[in-house]
Amino acid sequence: MSTTVVVFAWIGVALGLVVALVVVWLFDRVVRPAFEIERYSRAILDAGLGITRNLDGVDEAVRTRDLATAVPGLAVAYLRRLGKA
Repeated sequence: MSTTVVVFAWIGVALGLVVALVVVWLFDRVVRPAFEIERYSRAILDAGLGITRNLDGVDEAVRTRDLATAVPGLAVAYLRRLGKA
């Protein structure tokens, strides 16, 4: 091989290395924000599921309130039936 071919080969290797480094750098610049978005979306999903778990008992609270408001009337009816009121 001639010296010219060897020099051009090394220039090609150097340019290939530079291009590969630029590609890796650009890939990192795209992937890092994508992972950050994924972390944020996971945190938002966890918060939403936590809110859902906290609101699961709302229907039971309404039923409890309805039962509690019925207690005085039931107690009076019970006492009347016993002849105490």
